[in-house]
Amino acid sequence: MTLLQKMDRLVYATRLDRLIFMKFQPRTFRWTPLLVMAVLVAGYVLMARTASSPGRSFLIGSVIFYGAFMVAVFLRLFGPRFAGPALDERELMVKSRAYAVSGIVLASFAMMSCFYMAVASAGLWGLWQPHAMSDWITLGFGFQAAGNLLPTWIASWIEPRPAADEDD
Repeated sequence: MTLLQKMDRLVYATRLDRLIFMKFQPRTFRWTPLLVMAVLVAGYVLMARTASSPGRSFLIGSVIFYGAFMVAVFLRLFGPRFAGPALDERELMVKSRAYAVSGIVLASFAMMSCFYMAVASAGLWGLWQPHAMSDWITLGFGFQAAGNLLPTWIASWIEPRPAADEDD
């Protein structure tokens, strides 16, 4: 058996083929993305509070934040179908509406963040702002996770609930 055949067997033995070839039913996650977003914010707050003197709290915050980031990526993969060879008209409509609404929300949040940073950097009210480079990088990862979570969350609410089987 060659190395490629062994690697191919490993993919099928670990069931990664379902993920790679999209052999699973898409699911609707109605409240899970909101919970993951809250965990992202909590992890970021823990990291940002202790960025000047990293210690145990910083490590816990980074594990929470980047763990939630990975969950956001997997929710995106296992959530409503946004890509694939054969999206029907309804799925295309759900995809376009979800991306449009999430784009509006992210752009509005980015605009509000710009105004907030301007006021915070002026030092008028003593507001918090990121100082360390790691704070800015983590903030970028937070926006990326929100870009993954928002379309999934919105599409999950747009799609109708699956009908219950007679056997259930």
